[in-house]
Amino acid sequence: MKKKLKIAMVMPYDPSQTGGAQEHLYFLSRALNKLGHKVDIYGPTGKGYKYKNYYNISKPLFVSIGGNAFNLTTELNQSKKLILSMDKKKYHLLHFHDYHIPFVNSEIIKNVKIPKVASFHSAWDDNSFFNTFLPIMALFKDDFSKHFSGSIYVSKLSQARWKNLSKRGLSSAMIYNGVDKVFTPAKKKKNSAPTILFLSRLVTRKGGKYLVRAMKKVVEAIPNVKLTIVGKGPVKKTLMDYVRNNKLRKNVIFAGEIFGNKKIKYYQEADIFCAPYTNEAFGLTMIEAMACGVPVVGFKNSATKEIFKDCPDKEFFVEPKDTNGLADSLIELLTNDKRRKNLSRWCLKESKKYSWDKAAEETEKFYYRVLNKI
Repeated sequence: MKKKLKIAMVMPYDPSQTGGAQEHLYFLSRALNKLGHKVDIYGPTGKGYKYKNYYNISKPLFVSIGGNAFNLTTELNQSKKLILSMDKKKYHLLHFHDYHIPFVNSEIIKNVKIPKVASFHSAWDDNSFFNTFLPIMALFKDDFSKHFSGSIYVSKLSQARWKNLSKRGLSSAMIYNGVDKVFTPAKKKKNSAPTILFLSRLVTRKGGKYLVRAMKKVVEAIPNVKLTIVGKGPVKKTLMDYVRNNKLRKNVIFAGEIFGNKKIKYYQEADIFCAPYTNEAFGLTMIEAMACGVPVVGFKNSATKEIFKDCPDKEFFVEPKDTNGLADSLIELLTNDKRRKNLSRWCLKESKKYSWDKAAEETEKFYYRVLNKI
């Protein structure tokens, strides 16, 4: 019989904000609980995601640079007390998610003497300015390998960006995100307006500005088309100003930030999910859309190339920042019922590869592999 583990997960992300990493923690921890393991989560204060066994250990701090938001964490009064209590709780493993985000993570790494593994969610494409830091990363290899016994990557891109932190022989695994079983297709309402969905944090790298610019051409071709934008972030005002100034308010709806399973109806009501991401590690929202039978259109990037590598309609993914090409893809798929339905069927079938139960089972195997080597 497998030994049931007691695991402490540490995350630096604000639970009152939507995001792929927050979602990952929520579903993965629940799936591990189903396997019989005890999972506690330590993270910043904030309400939104209803994590089980959650401990406030830090205060979230957002820094916005050029329309992109970056996470930091600062200590609370009880932070040191909670950190020092971790050893006493006799966890088998500490599982850090994006361990590199300062500042509280470093305090835990330094003070808690429990085997540690790290999951890497963040990554960036080849054209990002972050690549200038890659040579510096190798300088932290000794320190990382001193404190950590293993690395988990959520995509090929995250592996490419972070693998140089690990010394040869350190355990590693590629474990993809999953999709919850409640994400399923639903019948569309008859005679409803054709609908495009953009569900994302409203930050520069998610490419919302290219989508609203493309909408000018899409509206000219399909006057009753609707674009629903779900999310919030530092570029929301810029997007709203563009929509207002270009007389698109009848066609573009800002629905605000939506948490958890409340998102499902937005996927199910959409005819197309648009992913105009200029920089993306994986794209959990894309596989959630696929599980609802919604075809995906967007920009070519590492995430779309990995998820859609076997897709028969790759031409619906155009070069990054190609607003005209994005508009053409949206128009073609909205007006060609046969192609849209074929792509919908492919997306639904492909989404079956991703499940949180599978992710939890692979994570469990990785935990045992790491512990057996210590």
